[in-house]
Amino acid sequence: MFRVAIQIKELISSNVTSVIEAASNPAKMLTLLQREIEESIIALTGERTRVAQAKRRLEASLVQNDLREADWSDKAKIAMDNGREDLARQALLAREDCRQAIARLKDEIAGTDASLAEIDAAMRELEAKREETRAQAKAQMAADQASAGGAAGAASRAEAHLNRIATLEQRAHYAVEDELAARTNASVDREIEEMGRARAIDAEVEAMRAATEKKAARKAK
Repeated sequence: MFRVAIQIKELISSNVTSVIEAASNPAKMLTLLQREIEESIIALTGERTRVAQAKRRLEASLVQNDLREADWSDKAKIAMDNGREDLARQALLAREDCRQAIARLKDEIAGTDASLAEIDAAMRELEAKREETRAQAKAQMAADQASAGGAAGAASRAEAHLNRIATLEQRAHYAVEDELAARTNASVDREIEEMGRARAIDAEVEAMRAATEKKAARKAK
């Protein structure tokens, strides 16, 4: 989506009138621009379908993890009541895994909602740009297409367009490098988080042990 997003942003901001004025062959330039816009719309349609499907999978996983979280809490209580502190601890750890998964899933669902909104907005703008280009193409077909003085400007514009496309992959490469650095930082953050989680589990197990001992003492009386 990164490369497509860059292309779409540039297409939306492009000035059709300026392209025509600078081109030695306005009709050809308009045809190329219209084709590029239509290809971007097709790419966005496919991307929207992919994101919508991903959102549905995330929502289904969220429901499952909600159910698992409650189930692990019940299992931890049963294990502690039966004197199996080791099993209670494992159940609580599993519950914490579910809670982390739930938080992550909610963030990812919010991300898909934002992506869908951005895609819809971009598609509306691209469709408007396509109609503008079509109108310009029709007007150009009825006008005099001889514009010898604009040849140099058209060549320069075409070269700039090719250079712009050539740099898209390089930008995507930089994005991947940034992502790798973020993953390294995330691993450190994850290890520290595990330490905090272990302390929280210890405290909860201790509280459950105290409650179990208190209940046993009352029964003994």
